[in-house]
Amino acid sequence: MAKLRRLALVFLASLCGIWAAPALADALVAGLPVQGVLRTTAGGAVADGVYVLTVKLYDQANASTPIWLQTFPGVAVVGGLFTFEIGADPVLPLPPAMTGSAAPLWFGITVGSDPELPRTAIGWVPRAYWANVAGTAQSLGCSGCISADHIATGAIGADKVSFTYAGSASAGGPATSALTATKADSATTAGTADSATTATTAASASTAASADVAKDVKCTACVSLAEMAQDAVSAFLPIGGGTVTGSLTVNNTLFVGKVLDLTNAVIFGGSFGPGGLTCDAAHNGVFGWNANRFTICDGSTAKKLAFCSEQCLAAEKTTCGNDILDICGDVCTGTGKGKGTLCSNAGEQCISNVCTAVPKSCLAIYPTPANLGTKVYTIDPDGPGGNAPFSAYCDMTNDGGGWTLVMKINGANSTFNYDSTQWTSATAYQPTGYDWDQTNEHKSAAYGTLGFSAMRVTMLFNGTPQTVAFPQGGASLLGLFGPDTFQPTYFGHATWQGMIYQGSLLPSCNREGFNVRPLANPGSPGGFYNIGYNSNILRARFGILTNQASEPDCTSPDAVIGFGIAGKDCGSYLTGAAGNFAHCGASPNGDWDEVAWAYVFIR
Repeated sequence: MAKLRRLALVFLASLCGIWAAPALADALVAGLPVQGVLRTTAGGAVADGVYVLTVKLYDQANASTPIWLQTFPGVAVVGGLFTFEIGADPVLPLPPAMTGSAAPLWFGITVGSDPELPRTAIGWVPRAYWANVAGTAQSLGCSGCISADHIATGAIGADKVSFTYAGSASAGGPATSALTATKADSATTAGTADSATTATTAASASTAASADVAKDVKCTACVSLAEMAQDAVSAFLPIGGGTVTGSLTVNNTLFVGKVLDLTNAVIFGGSFGPGGLTCDAAHNGVFGWNANRFTICDGSTAKKLAFCSEQCLAAEKTTCGNDILDICGDVCTGTGKGKGTLCSNAGEQCISNVCTAVPKSCLAIYPTPANLGTKVYTIDPDGPGGNAPFSAYCDMTNDGGGWTLVMKINGANSTFNYDSTQWTSATAYQPTGYDWDQTNEHKSAAYGTLGFSAMRVTMLFNGTPQTVAFPQGGASLLGLFGPDTFQPTYFGHATWQGMIYQGSLLPSCNREGFNVRPLANPGSPGGFYNIGYNSNILRARFGILTNQASEPDCTSPDAVIGFGIAGKDCGSYLTGAAGNFAHCGASPNGDWDEVAWAYVFIR
């Protein structure tokens, strides 16, 4: 990249002015558009292309540490002009000093690996971009209301109030219960009424014309159940079973409660016959049982019948959105029920029962439609015609959703230690080991192809997961780790200790970032770090190195938190590929070794 001489920078809000009708005020977006021009040292515009821009906000003009940082891995620059928006990512909101404080701020920007360009003071107009909240009425009065104080005593008469009711002793009223009425036309219960015309229960009424229950009425000239049973035995069959001699005709439906024994029977109308039945034109269509299998007569030959299985077909063999059927062709109602996921066109996958183009990342899946659930999806970071789509584990629930799992590291193994070739290779490692478990390590094909603006790390130690999201981006993780070039971060002790359960560090050095290693080591070739000569010196692909207070340099750190770790802490203690390793007086939880599982997500 040509060295940059200057940067002409404007915030679009201050350049164009701000106006919004009241009805549109609430629709303002949370991000802040930024526009600028990049020029070479010769004064002309830089070459058109896509650049990596890192934006930093400072609370002092000469501050060494920013209060806010965001990297944009793919900013298009045409004729030197670029435009992008800061603060739109919910994981990385703009700091309060930007949106609600009068404190001074300075804007810094870095292009690729070039030194930071001269900082620009931020004025009032970008902050006014968020002036979108109107005052709230503190109290509301009631006008035209009638309170209790307005109504005089006795002012409302009976003509203004009506009720449906019936007295308990009135004749003919719709009383619910009339115990002693002379006449209760429709009482639910008429206890001693002379006449209960339609009472539900007439306990002792002299006349109960249509009561559902007449408690004291006796049956005369009635047929008892015992008498009916005896008549059935005499006329037809005993209740306990029996035999019918001769023909039995059933004009309606005959229900068989348990077993219908058709041994050696021939039922032509129902197409059943005994085993070994002669198959001829007279028995065409008759079912039989022969040699432990059903047969059907086609008029000349008894054909053997096979049973279909109720096993459900696989979702990936059923068209997207269609009901999953069993082998018999019926819709599955038990295990395996649901909708198919098969899409016939290459580059498509079934999302919400519709075949759609394969998204580039989990984040591309998340918004349309939302809340699909945390699970494995198919993604294609470089689109059709590039590398083949692949499966990836997508976290659609935590920290805003849309996170793609790229690496799963077991700190007890050396697969992903600092010097492993996994960091410099785009080839996936155990690509189907993407499930959220502690069984298989994993490196997704997304490691070398998926760009991102934020990274999230979950460290699992002693059954307790700790998760921290970092506003750090790049063209891919391979682009960050592959060149083995130190890239600093500014998260601080508290953030790194929050990455792992009960983490410990030392007070000095505090060298953190990507591909983090000691500054220099006395005695090594040229006085600088050399892996072959300093194989025991602590280093981490992503992490923080700290040292004792008595050793304020970073030449021989004795504590580390992160992943992609190698070397020994405090000169002799072995480390793992991921976790927290600290000795020589670490705090606040003392000296110890925490070998952890590390789950690396990007978005």
